[in-house]
Amino acid sequence: MQTHISNLFMGIGIVFVFFFFYALIKKRSRNANLFALMCLAVAVFVIGYSLELRATTVQQLQACLKLEYFGAPFMTVFWFMFSYKFYYNRHVSFRLGLLIMIVPLMTLFFNVSNDYFHILYQKIDYVRAGPYLIAEFARGPWYYFYSLYSYGIILYGCYLFFKIWKVSQNKMIKTQSFIMFVGTIMPVICNILYLAGITPTGLDITPFGLLFLAVLYGFALFKYDVLELKEIVKSIVFEEIDEAILVIDHRHRLIEFNAAATKVFPWMNLNNVGMDISAFDYGSTFIQQENLVFSMNVSTEGGDRSYEFRKSVLQVQKENAGEVIFFRDVTIEKEMVEKLDLLASFDALSQVYNRRKLLEESDKEAIRAMRYYDYLSVLMIDIDLFKNVNDRYGHLAGDEVIFCVAQEIKNKIRNIDIVGRYGGEEFVAVLSNANQDSALKVAESIRKDIEETVIPYGKEQISVTVSIGVAVVESTQQKVIPIMEVIDLADRCMYKAKEKGRNKVVDAIYNGPATLPRASEIL
Repeated sequence: MQTHISNLFMGIGIVFVFFFFYALIKKRSRNANLFALMCLAVAVFVIGYSLELRATTVQQLQACLKLEYFGAPFMTVFWFMFSYKFYYNRHVSFRLGLLIMIVPLMTLFFNVSNDYFHILYQKIDYVRAGPYLIAEFARGPWYYFYSLYSYGIILYGCYLFFKIWKVSQNKMIKTQSFIMFVGTIMPVICNILYLAGITPTGLDITPFGLLFLAVLYGFALFKYDVLELKEIVKSIVFEEIDEAILVIDHRHRLIEFNAAATKVFPWMNLNNVGMDISAFDYGSTFIQQENLVFSMNVSTEGGDRSYEFRKSVLQVQKENAGEVIFFRDVTIEKEMVEKLDLLASFDALSQVYNRRKLLEESDKEAIRAMRYYDYLSVLMIDIDLFKNVNDRYGHLAGDEVIFCVAQEIKNKIRNIDIVGRYGGEEFVAVLSNANQDSALKVAESIRKDIEETVIPYGKEQISVTVSIGVAVVESTQQKVIPIMEVIDLADRCMYKAKEKGRNKVVDAIYNGPATLPRASEIL
């Protein structure tokens, strides 16, 4: 009878050896290595126990007992790592792995050295049953500690499988986790019956439970393709991609997400799977956003960041099944675009709009003035005798003069007004809703302020004046405001001011292309 049982256990051990090699050869799953190690540990234990049942001498029995412990303490640890990886989709950390391996390694040591310390077993008696020997143990303190430790991590692993089964919306994963949960329970039940001493002739029936586990795990792994290539594809494409991915169903419940998404929104974790995302930060925004592409600033631990979001609707049989939301950090890109826009829009020397941006913004202001029947005034400002500054002080001094004049103009106009460098030493200011009197006051203020300004350059003190032409549009009389014609009128007024002796302001009312400046001077 004992020989038949030993043969049966040997067969169970060989089955686990098969699983070990199969998992290593296929190696198409994120869990393949851990599953292989678990099978190897079980195979060592079961084969060792099979040989124990065949032992006819004390030396053979002692050797078999030592062999068993090269597998038994590590079965539960590798199984725990397997369940951890299945649940969290990541390997245990090096520190955690080292920590949970301490107890199995010490158990192995205490078994090998039990003749000296008697911590694992206080006493081992060998009872002969026919031609065979049976070991009867008086368990030591470490045996009970090791048993509690093993049951603890087994219960935690069972909890992980049970939780996935309860919360997962994926039918395949739900079925896998349930089968593995049931498969794990059977070895536990068999081991409890053995420890309680209610098995026939004190036989350890745990290998039968492990065989049941092997059958169910094999069914779950191979039937439901846990060891299929698609798991690797999912791991690489879904989990390791830099772009964050969020999946919600048609009821706005959290279904799936990747590691990149969790870094942005910590509430994307397994504990919240199945919950309505509107209960979390920014969740309502995702739901209410109708655009398929949108941007949003998100507060993170590192500060506010800009993210670009893209929605993709999931349809099953032409019905809305949910949405996949892709998002990525575009903060650096946005800053670069802003810098490029700044470089493309501003004159590097004067730090005001360049000619292209000036005309673009001026045209917008002309359209706005026409729409709301507002006044519009344009100032053409030219530095008098600027060539003399370059000839006397040098071009670097001329650059400094251009910069200072531009800043003085900016300081005298409103934030809603526009100023830009038109070319060379010429500047244009566009005053929003400014009538003739207001425009003349601003122009005179600019002229006087620049006249009184002393520009330091090295040991030199440079003073300049400006001539200003003012063109005023009474938009109530205009159907269309051709901004270039208005600027041209202001330019002619500016030259009229130079003819009058420079450092003067000349204005005109724009009445169409044939308008001539009305030379009224503001002294």
